[in-house]
Amino acid sequence: MPNRLNCPEALGPTPWPKKLGASQSQPAFLFAHPSAVLAATAMSGSDKRALLAAWVSDACAVEGRPALRWLPGTPAPVTVDDILSCLQALDGEGLH
Repeated sequence: MPNRLNCPEALGPTPWPKKLGASQSQPAFLFAHPSAVLAATAMSGSDKRALLAAWVSDACAVEGRPALRWLPGTPAPVTVDDILSCLQALDGEGLH
C-alpha cells in the first residue's frame, strides 16, 4: 500500500468544481496533496495561493511534528517543504 506522504499521486488531483469559489469555505477535501492544488486547472492562482497559505499556516501544524501540516478535510499530513515548494511554483508561473 503506498504511503500518501511519499506518493501524492496515489489519490491524484481532483477537478475543481466550478460552483466552488474563493468565497466559500476551503474545499481542502478535494486535494490529497499540495501538488494536486497546482494541477487544478479551474482554480485561479489567487485561490490556489489562499488554499496553500492556509495549509502551511501554524494553525494546521501537527502537534509534536512541526514539519508537518494537516489541513482539515485532507486525507493525511504533508510536509511544510511540500507546501512551500508548491507556493514557489506558483510564483514561478506568475500566478499571483
